[in-house]
Amino acid sequence: MNRRILSFVISLLLLGLSVRLLSAYVVQLYFVSGDSMAPTYTSGQPVLLQKWGLPDCLDRDDIVIIRSKNLHRDIVKRIVALPGDTVQIIDGLLYVNAVLEENPYHLPAMKDAGNAASPITLGAGEYFVLGDNRNASIDSRFDEVGIILSDHIIGKVID
Repeated sequence: MNRRILSFVISLLLLGLSVRLLSAYVVQLYFVSGDSMAPTYTSGQPVLLQKWGLPDCLDRDDIVIIRSKNLHRDIVKRIVALPGDTVQIIDGLLYVNAVLEENPYHLPAMKDAGNAASPITLGAGEYFVLGDNRNASIDSRFDEVGIILSDHIIGKVID
């Protein structure tokens, strides 16, 4: 009887450790907070995060979770520019490397270009992110978030 209890306890401990390691390094369940990614994601909506292969697996249009030190919370945003890209917002529209970005999600024009009113060239390991709810999002246009460093990205939303 004691062996069964000990075996059960050890199994539970191993299961708990496995879940913890899986969540820390492979995949994690995350709940969106706030409306900056509406209509793509709504507050409280669950998403799965890929945590392996970062930052090598990141690409333009990926949605990521970022650890924001200035806002003291995690934020959800879309990558719109990669290291080496130049970003500018002109008349509410996004230009990357002087090319107008397509708008497949029919997102509204941005009322405030913020810091991107002038061209911004990203360095190595830097990303420019925007919320899909462009006029209600604190994102890379503003000093509170700014340019995102690769080590602040904690996961990529798995579609």
